[in-house]
Amino acid sequence: METLNKKRKTMKWYAICDCDNCYVSCERVFRPDLEGKPIVVLSNNDVCIIDSEEQRLKAAKLYPIGEIWGIGRRYQARIEAMGIRTVHDFASHSASWVRSTFKTVVIERTWAELNGTDCIPDDIPKRKKSICTSRSFEGMVNDFDTLRTHVANFAARCAEKLRKQQSAANIIGVFIDSNHFRPELEQYSNMTEKTFATPTSATIDIVKAATACLKRIYRQGIYYKRVGVIMMEVVTNTAIQTDLFNFDVDRHRHMTQLDNAVDKINKVDGSETVILSAQQYTKGKKFADAIKHDHKSLNPTTRWSDIIKLK
Repeated sequence: METLNKKRKTMKWYAICDCDNCYVSCERVFRPDLEGKPIVVLSNNDVCIIDSEEQRLKAAKLYPIGEIWGIGRRYQARIEAMGIRTVHDFASHSASWVRSTFKTVVIERTWAELNGTDCIPDDIPKRKKSICTSRSFEGMVNDFDTLRTHVANFAARCAEKLRKQQSAANIIGVFIDSNHFRPELEQYSNMTEKTFATPTSATIDIVKAATACLKRIYRQGIYYKRVGVIMMEVVTNTAIQTDLFNFDVDRHRHMTQLDNAVDKINKVDGSETVILSAQQYTKGKKFADAIKHDHKSLNPTTRWSDIIKLK
């Protein structure tokens, strides 16, 4: 018993805390006026809803049972005959009732999901086999220099992601796309790839290859809406098959040291503290400012101009 008590004294204890509707909850800290109102939070580039809080108890009471995936029309009539009309009615029953009444795993999992239990396993691999960075422009772009800057930044982001998961890529691909919502304009889409002699995660090499790919597929007179960079055939950086004739050991070591130094600086002093000249936007803009964010919230904890003023 004495030995056990000594071990307990030296043990480290950890607590895991989570925040319900994190982004929405954080927004309400600085915007109390949003309390009780339906809210959605958008991702970068104002593209997707990544979080929401729509007065769930109220939305569940109004949502028809037949609209739930996993129930649908197949079970709708049977469930409604039991007096269950809404999502709230169904979720309010006990697990034992659901199990004995339906005797199907699909319905049980649906009930569990509605009550906050995640029943879908996380099958995302630890190391991605391909990496893509792509954005739609706020407007449209038709000059090569602006496209090249975007591609350079996307390529640099891909290189950072490769190094973060300790991997390298064999192939880089670049694609461009015109605005298909403007049928009066000439439409054009294309993609090309380049294979590296030796798999790499070096920012300089990846940006250089991405620029070369863009030159191959760029066409004048087209108004482009989207561009992207894809790293393919990703392998771990501990199992790289080097090129027999052109691999330069000293250069590889130098590029690795350079990237590690840049990554460390950008992590400590802020993103884009050190970048390649090819990544430099005109008028002092940064990568974060080059994407659409018309609905961006204020930054009361990181920007003096956005600090909250009490009356």
